[in-house]
Amino acid sequence: MTQTISTETQIALLTAGLAAMQREVDENKEEADAKLNTATKQIAALEDERNKALKWGVMTLGSAVLGMAYWIVEKIAGGHIK
Repeated sequence: MTQTISTETQIALLTAGLAAMQREVDENKEEADAKLNTATKQIAALEDERNKALKWGVMTLGSAVLGMAYWIVEKIAGGHIK
């Protein structure tokens, strides 16, 4: 003995299933948006840290080059190197 489901019941079941799927999609979207927000903030922090490190490196290298240039000029001007 097989039962037949009326068209109205089938439509109601499909509508309920669609609503459940839509809620799940919305929840997944909110979760993905939150993860994207977190990742964006982390990337911004890493870029800021990179820029600070580059600035520090350039300043350190620049001061080393200036110190070496001063030392060379002092040696030449002082008569140590002819």
